[in-house]
Amino acid sequence: MKKYLMVLTALALAVSASAAETKAKKAAAEEATPKGLATALYAGLTLTDGNSETLAANVGLKTEGEKEGLGSVLAGAEFNYGESTVKTTTTDEAGVETVEESDEKTVENAKLFANVKKTLTPRTFAYLDGSALYDDVADIDYRATLGPGLGLYLVKNDQRQLSLEAGPTYLWEEVGGASNDYLALRFAERYVCQALKNAKLVQSLEYLPEAEDFDNYLLVGEIGVEAAMNERLNLRVVLQDKYDNIPAAGKERNDLSLIAGIGLSL
Repeated sequence: MKKYLMVLTALALAVSASAAETKAKKAAAEEATPKGLATALYAGLTLTDGNSETLAANVGLKTEGEKEGLGSVLAGAEFNYGESTVKTTTTDEAGVETVEESDEKTVENAKLFANVKKTLTPRTFAYLDGSALYDDVADIDYRATLGPGLGLYLVKNDQRQLSLEAGPTYLWEEVGGASNDYLALRFAERYVCQALKNAKLVQSLEYLPEAEDFDNYLLVGEIGVEAAMNERLNLRVVLQDKYDNIPAAGKERNDLSLIAGIGLSL
């Protein structure tokens, strides 16, 4: 499977880069003024070889945008996969060497997410937020959330946006083979900073405690930087941290991921 993923990811990056360069030449004389919704495709690949072989691949699709006085949309999907192969060489009494390989899946998860805001006043909004997650390594067969709420922009201008959100959400999950569902509370924060003309920083934090048991909670944080290479291509580095205070049996509470790749504006 690793070889197929390597080939497919490499081809996807090559095709994306070629298409992006062609579009960028046509738009070179035009000023970039995004309006409405903007969609971007992200892909990354990391490989090592030698005494150990590793593969880490990720792909994602994200749509976001805002219309003044109406509201905004942030939605997307992402998939991450990683595996490692460790080679061990042993020599028997006759001097014959034997190479053994041990494969281990290190990452396999997928996520869908959507957040839709409706403007109430220049600084306030109502929202509907939903997500669906699968994580094989963390033994999460599924985890889905859906709920409405209210939000407030503490800062909102052309360079920076800082928003807070709060509301109820319902959670359905199957973790470690056990199904569960309950009412939770959702508290979220998101900060976007257009630090430079061609560079943007995005940071978010989400806290979901069970309404009747605050010891059962999820905490998800993310911070990333995007830097434009040209009109269509950009480099993207994202650090994600997922904390589950009551994980599946035998699993760690915390999962940390560093993702780097290339983005293509569609």
